[in-house]
Amino acid sequence: MTTTCIRVRVQPTEDPLKVAKAVKNLFGEIELQVDHENEVITAKLEGVEAVKELRSRIAQDRIRNTISRVFTRWTREDELSFGLNKQSAYAGHVSLNLEGDDPMGPIQVNVKGDIAGYVAFLTEKLRGPVYTEDAV
Repeated sequence: MTTTCIRVRVQPTEDPLKVAKAVKNLFGEIELQVDHENEVITAKLEGVEAVKELRSRIAQDRIRNTISRVFTRWTREDELSFGLNKQSAYAGHVSLNLEGDDPMGPIQVNVKGDIAGYVAFLTEKLRGPVYTEDAV
């Protein structure tokens, strides 16, 4: 089983609702936990199917090959950690956040489990509806 943990710090100048929207734009209608005291939003997802919205966004942005190469390089045994840019996420796009790139901080994603399967799921080509002659 693959577990995906999402954590994002809400900066004092940021609207928590907009930060939550940025997360949901990439991960779909997931349940978010909001820690108002520490200004942190978190979520825990089980299984690769839980990140199907992220897979769709990766396909939409046409970055499957890049994500595959980078995630494979960043994998450490059964763990993968990466950051996503909050502003891009708010606009519905996937943009990897390299350490120190964004003063507002990333949407931090930590994955444990079958990382090869996780990366394969995120980067596989999506198939559209199948049409047959009978359906036309």
